Amino acid sequence: MKINAKLYDGTSSKEQSVVVEFSTNKHLIIESHNIDIPLSSVKISSRLGNTPRVINLPNGMRCKSSQNDTIDAILKELNYKTSFISKLERSWKVSLGAVALIGAIVIFSVTIGADSVASYIASKLPQTTLQSASKHTLAMLDKNYLHKSNLSEKKKEQIRALFKKLVGNDKHYHLHFRSSPQMGPNAFALPNGDVVVIDSIVYLDKDPHLYGLLGVLAHEKGHVVYKHGLKGLIKGAIGGSIVGYISGDLSIITSALPTMILTSKYSREFETQADHYAKMQMHKMGLSTVPLAKLFINLEKFIHKKDKNSSSQNGFGWLASHPVTSKRIEYFLKN
Repeated sequence: MKINAKLYDGTSSKEQSVVVEFSTNKHLIIESHNIDIPLSSVKISSRLGNTPRVINLPNGMRCKSSQNDTIDAILKELNYKTSFISKLERSWKVSLGAVALIGAIVIFSVTIGADSVASYIASKLPQTTLQSASKHTLAMLDKNYLHKSNLSEKKKEQIRALFKKLVGNDKHYHLHFRSSPQMGPNAFALPNGDVVVIDSIVYLDKDPHLYGLLGVLAHEKGHVVYKHGLKGLIKGAIGGSIVGYISGDLSIITSALPTMILTSKYSREFETQADHYAKMQMHKMGLSTVPLAKLFINLEKFIHKKDKNSSSQNGFGWLASHPVTSKRIEYFLKN
């Protein structure tokens, strides 16, 4: 009982055409290579449609053959024991049950389980993925919406010192300065820890120490710590995110992140959590949160003064994604 196959020696990708013989005494023989081994020491892959079967030999060599019907007949005649997994794969009932189970999991994932799935995937994404997605996003924003900052070097150094005090020696965080008439008073954080400050939000902080801006930076750091942006992004594209996570193709994160930064609004739960984190960080540094409340008030006044057709009303600006309410202002005024 023989089949034609391609032999790989395990040390190179070069293939050789060989004839594999299955003897009646349950041995596998390849005469051209002086191979004669018991069939019990060979592992033969389960059949999957017309995909070539792989015959793994104990010395690291392997054979591939597309003669699936012949292999099945030989194994049956030699009473070769099929693995439990292989038997499951051949059962239409098991296959149907697996399809139903997968369907149930997907339905659960995109409905009541969406938050849990988003949290799980966000927690498992490698830093390299976050770096790539964030780098792509900042490059896109720089090309279309962001411009060189007009802040003085002295002002930048003041803000860098505050940021350093906030993040300590954590090298995941990096501060960037930009100007943007289109985005209005803004500050946002990318998943990898890059934090971007727009000039106009600095101008609205009337506190001489810029502690209001520090509170904004602490709030943005909270979004990074709790992975709010990633969770919102994954939940919004849950189907593609699940497939991407399973397959390893996470390009959906990279392609969708810029849009999320520009247009999304954090949930009330995320905002409350980030507010609490900001307050906790300010208190940890021995600072009052009143300057942050005052900055919120200045932002609100700035937005209301703008015409409805101005850039700050087009979905951009810190208030667009972080709507200020009297309760939030009161929360920070209380210290």
